[in-house]
Amino acid sequence: MKTYLVPALVLSLYSAQAAQPPLKIGIDTQATEWIVSLEGGGQLCDRAGRPLMNLAPDEKLRIWWDSRGVADPSTEYRIQVSKPLSAPEAAALMNRLTALGEVPDRVKVPDADTWRVLTGHFQEAGKAEPVLQKLQDLGFEELWVASETRPSQARKGRALYAITDRFERRALPLAGVWLKPAGELTSLQGKGRYRGKVEVFPNAQGRLTVVNTLDLETYLRGVVPKEMGAWEFPSLEALKAQAVAARTYAVANRDKRAADGFDMGDTVSDQVYGGRDGEQLLTDQAIQETEGLFATYGGKPLQALFMANCGGHTTNVADVFGGDAPYLRAVTCYPEKPLTLPFASGVPIPPEEASQPGLTWDLLRLAATAMPVEWLSGERLKKSATQDDLAQPVRLLQQRLGLEVRPLTREKNLYLALATAFGFQRVVEGQERPQDAAYFVPASLPAEDRLLAAFLTRRGVVPAAAWAGLEPVTLQQALHALGRLWQELEPLTPAEGTLLLDRQVRRKRGGPEPLALASTLLLAEEAPDGSLRLVPKADIQVGDRLKWIPGEDGPSQIPAQVLVRRLDPDGAAWDRYNPMAHWRVEYAEADLLATVRKRIKVAGIRDLRAQYNDQGRVVDLTLVDSGGAPHRVHGMHIRGLLGLKDNVFRWLTVGQGTQRRWIFYGRGWGHGLGMCQTGAYGMALEGATFQQILQHYYPGMSLQRLD
Repeated sequence: MKTYLVPALVLSLYSAQAAQPPLKIGIDTQATEWIVSLEGGGQLCDRAGRPLMNLAPDEKLRIWWDSRGVADPSTEYRIQVSKPLSAPEAAALMNRLTALGEVPDRVKVPDADTWRVLTGHFQEAGKAEPVLQKLQDLGFEELWVASETRPSQARKGRALYAITDRFERRALPLAGVWLKPAGELTSLQGKGRYRGKVEVFPNAQGRLTVVNTLDLETYLRGVVPKEMGAWEFPSLEALKAQAVAARTYAVANRDKRAADGFDMGDTVSDQVYGGRDGEQLLTDQAIQETEGLFATYGGKPLQALFMANCGGHTTNVADVFGGDAPYLRAVTCYPEKPLTLPFASGVPIPPEEASQPGLTWDLLRLAATAMPVEWLSGERLKKSATQDDLAQPVRLLQQRLGLEVRPLTREKNLYLALATAFGFQRVVEGQERPQDAAYFVPASLPAEDRLLAAFLTRRGVVPAAAWAGLEPVTLQQALHALGRLWQELEPLTPAEGTLLLDRQVRRKRGGPEPLALASTLLLAEEAPDGSLRLVPKADIQVGDRLKWIPGEDGPSQIPAQVLVRRLDPDGAAWDRYNPMAHWRVEYAEADLLATVRKRIKVAGIRDLRAQYNDQGRVVDLTLVDSGGAPHRVHGMHIRGLLGLKDNVFRWLTVGQGTQRRWIFYGRGWGHGLGMCQTGAYGMALEGATFQQILQHYYPGMSLQRLD
């Protein structure tokens, strides 16, 4: 097991702390009706718990808020001036704006000790343009039209109603209701099932707020698998790190959305929460084994931010939200030295075979079963092939497939002789048409061979150009055709799995299993472009994908005759297991302009100018519009402006004017702060414990138990 050099973690017990109070999770705030049912039946009560009506098991009830027509808007548009600032900096900026005739105020950034300065109130984004232009002319560079929650008073509606499945309508208290199941679960149609207490009540925007109140540990059962599911990240230690981070984030952000009537929402704006339907056994185990543990700094729960994929390196909080939290510092997502395990071929691999181009799975399969490995020599494969060369492999495959053993005919083209040896001439009569043969093969081919030739080309066994007969068939071409014919009669999809620390493998959605290797093993590497090469030995990094062909059909413990190590296109980082580890996004000029205009009103784009930190992350971006005016954005706003997954990117432009295309190459997915979820999985694969994972991504943190 790899040793990680990290400071000792502090485990302490806060005996004076009371048990954590329940959390209130906002499930929805936008609908005006819900169809609900209760496990085992139950009661519909007012929010004080007084029964209003009984519900039978599986009985559906519609809860409807009659809000007298169109609901009030829940958002407005405001202009954010500058990046998030410290309290003194925000106060100074507000004074400056006030002197210019604006009426600014500030909003605290939830995930940092910084403030956003806002001015103006607009029902539509376009109506902010005059003020935006005014501030820009006065020298303010970083301006942003932001969608903000609109403060309002509770709207007076006609009534809150319950409508039964018999279409009976019952008036309900305007303060809302509590759904009280006889069992454990409350079902919200179209949303899912929830443990704990579920309440539905009208909100200030003339819609219904649904709140699920439950204890912290039960809440985590619906969060951890949604944030870092066991199917995608099947490692207990990584899931335990996520459980601690999610538990810590929940407590640190209690009351974050108190103005809406709950603590946090159930989306990526806080933590994704799936209720009962999100729960998984392995994540339940991770939560149970870390129960009561929090990541702390200075004795308090830290702001345990995390993201899907950090693009090889996390960043400092100052580059995203501002502020200076010591535990939200940039750290690498690469191991100091990748952990590798040695593997070796069981047969000698001369240098000319190791570098042989054009190696395919068909050739590997034949070399493991029906022909000498020496045939994979580059010089041998280039030579012309004869029926005598292929007689032995054909006979072995005929016996394996239970076919009549018949020699290769010498009167036919070698490709046709191979197909006839396996009986394929019997499948073309009556379904292959002369018109198709004329489409696929040249007229010079004898009439009696044309239908079979067309079939072989249509199935991808023989290239169409091969029928011209201008060059002799090489051994490599003949073996490729033989391998394809074998694949037609006995299809094989290589097994595939991830190499684990103990030399076991884990297939997708499966558990660890042993990987038995034959003494005559053929070892190969697959490059990102799919090309293969034989290798005499390889130090394979833990976490790499392996593909293998067992000696015979049967249980996984049957020794593998062929083992192929896939060189990961995303390299050696711990966070390489996410589809967004590297990405490419291309925009036509009009599409990029439309994306930018969702945030900033510009006539056109002249240029983009970026400032990068040491890890290649864009920390400041200036968009120069078609009139030459700069529009500066910072931190989180950068990826939002361009519609990208992360701020780790570079770009190329192709074409001019309206025909210009913008091609962005980037890494990562998220804000880049705190724990990299994919990186946590990569660390766990190499043997790190959940404590070591948390210590790495939150430098200086301690684990403490808050009961």
